[in-house]
Amino acid sequence: MRRLIILLMFGLINAQWSNGSSNVLDTQRKEIGIFSPFHIGLDNGKELIVNKFLPMPNISLKQQRPAIGDWQIAQRIQFEYPTMGMKWLQSPLGKELGDPNMFALISPQFTIPNMFSIYGELIGSRGNTISGRVTVRGGLALALGGNKLSEDATIDLPIIFPRLSVYYNGIAIKIGGEYFRQKNDKWSYLIDYDMFLMPGGRGRYAFENKGMLVYSKSEKFRLLIGYKLIAGEYPFGAQAHLLPAFDIQFGW
Repeated sequence: MRRLIILLMFGLINAQWSNGSSNVLDTQRKEIGIFSPFHIGLDNGKELIVNKFLPMPNISLKQQRPAIGDWQIAQRIQFEYPTMGMKWLQSPLGKELGDPNMFALISPQFTIPNMFSIYGELIGSRGNTISGRVTVRGGLALALGGNKLSEDATIDLPIIFPRLSVYYNGIAIKIGGEYFRQKNDKWSYLIDYDMFLMPGGRGRYAFENKGMLVYSKSEKFRLLIGYKLIAGEYPFGAQAHLLPAFDIQFGW
């Protein structure tokens, strides 16, 4: 059960078919993956992104902005309400079975208050998929309601803690980028990195690097396989992990 919960949460961290570049999907183009969010292209250079992990509602809007020289620019704003998901991770099943800590990622002794966060990000991309496209991005997250959350009510997993750190610190900073290149009409590869800075909290930073080999059978199906390297200083100590990463994605 604990592994199943971690697998579901993995959907918060994996690659998006529409990728992290400043590009947006064509109008009414839809994409979804086993571990990636649902994307839909909107009018006027916009893209809507909805996380599939329903107990933790998360919705983003990416919008293209005027280019700066050779750089294509976009902005993304994200809203998240984590309270239901964090309560679910306290394991109601364990309480019913008489062992509150069974299957729990957060101890049931803690009260999870109503919290909300907003994240704003600026994205710049240069180049094309044939010769190689470089993307840089950076953003700031702010949270409301987290001051009522105990600093000990954490999910002590390196993959998850940085993404929820804003609720313990009130602020989080994320910077990163990626390089994407298409080798032929079927194969491409992606190298991605992200740095999470957690000022004011017991965790300091987390670094993530991902490399993916991408097989595109058509505009309707893609397979991604690779690795994810994670390292950082957390409240539970400095750790580093090398994990497999994969996704199966569909578009229409």
